[in-house]
Amino acid sequence: MRCKQLTFISGLIALLLFATGCNIQLRVVIDLEENGSGQVSAGIGLDAAARDEAVFQNLEQVLQTSDLETSGWTFQSTGRGSDGREWYEATKPFVNSDDLQNVLNELTSSENTFKNWKILTEASEKKRSYSVLGSVDLTEGFEIFTDSALNNLLEEPPLGISRDTLEENLGTPLEDSVSLRVIVNLPDESDGQTFDVPLGEQRFIDASGVSEHRIAQILDWVVWAVIALLILSIFLAVINWLLDRRYEKKRLARRPTSVASQIPGVEGGKSIDFSQKSAHLELLVIDLHGVIFKQGLDPQEHLQTFIQDNGGAVDHADLMELHRQGTLGRIETAEFWNQVGIEGDTDDLDRRYIESFNFRTGAKDFLRNLHKRGIAVSVVTNDFAAWSNGLREMYGLHGVKPWVVSSETGVRKPDPAALEILHRSSGCAYQSCLVLDTTSNFLDTAAVLGMKTILLDPDNASPKESPDHPTVKKFSEFFRRQ
Repeated sequence: MRCKQLTFISGLIALLLFATGCNIQLRVVIDLEENGSGQVSAGIGLDAAARDEAVFQNLEQVLQTSDLETSGWTFQSTGRGSDGREWYEATKPFVNSDDLQNVLNELTSSENTFKNWKILTEASEKKRSYSVLGSVDLTEGFEIFTDSALNNLLEEPPLGISRDTLEENLGTPLEDSVSLRVIVNLPDESDGQTFDVPLGEQRFIDASGVSEHRIAQILDWVVWAVIALLILSIFLAVINWLLDRRYEKKRLARRPTSVASQIPGVEGGKSIDFSQKSAHLELLVIDLHGVIFKQGLDPQEHLQTFIQDNGGAVDHADLMELHRQGTLGRIETAEFWNQVGIEGDTDDLDRRYIESFNFRTGAKDFLRNLHKRGIAVSVVTNDFAAWSNGLREMYGLHGVKPWVVSSETGVRKPDPAALEILHRSSGCAYQSCLVLDTTSNFLDTAAVLGMKTILLDPDNASPKESPDHPTVKKFSEFFRRQ
């Protein structure tokens, strides 16, 4: 078995030196697996000059590499490497340290060339360490690449060509023309460890590495991630607490009485005095349609326009009834769209209808000013739940509460029950509420219950004399200094 392998190495060395006069790179690669087994690859690399020689065009037949298979070796051309050489290798597996030593001994005629090779492994809960140890001794020179049986067959041992001829062809001593590279690949996913051994010298090989268990590594990452999230959550909680305290210190004190007193009347800008009815104003009650959104003075008219623009058709009386049924929660928007003759996805139709609304001029600043002054705002509206809640989500009105929608309560304005539901939800007394609306009938109901009332008349449609309810035409009049 050794003779076949030595024939491969020594024969190819002789061909290279004699035919091309080049320097020879020998390579021994040890690939180690996690279980301590692996394979040894012994190879020779041909440079550009050697590749062009005709003798190397059919190297397998020249070297009779098929004979190596009976010894457990597999010969193959591995192609051009990163060093530009054309590599030819013979590989053989091993199962443990002793087997590795036996395989390495087959590469040369001397048992001193590869000596004391061992594979050491050590496993713990989280990692596994590997070491490959041994020595490479090339001090015996070219004789290690043949044996006595082969020498008897060669006219000029050790390579079958006289040393003088080879050195004359090379222009340098043989020892300077051949070098051996040992590469050890450990199962730690790192690059191979490389050791160069010139002919005539000796090196000790010590290749070590550590491989972490993947599951243990992932668990460590998870633990650190959880710790980091916990620290981040604590940090954010502290920041939120500090910001809350800062906000509480800087928040303006409530001034409900002064705000109420600044609401002007119709004639001459006279202020309205509510001090006789209540000492404090705690809650402003508004309707989305007509107050916040300018399309709401007549909700059915805006809805009729949307239906016509989207290919539907319904007369005004039927629309009034369908709208009433929907705002009482008796039909959903899907049935409504079907009844008015509009086909399509219900969610898409609802979204498009919601997007058709626009804030009334000054409405955003009005709500922002109320918030700064510490006055809570609530909504009481006759609407489909899907549309009302959609408007709330789209325009970020989550701070407006209670949010009383007729289709969810089954009670429509101006029924006093709608304000009773508001009273129970908010906990505010009737006398502490101010109702701002565009319809006098709902304001009449609120006034009977003891609430303050303001009529919003942006189009100046109400009579000039409005003894029952003070009137404003725009939001800025609420905070105008008298």
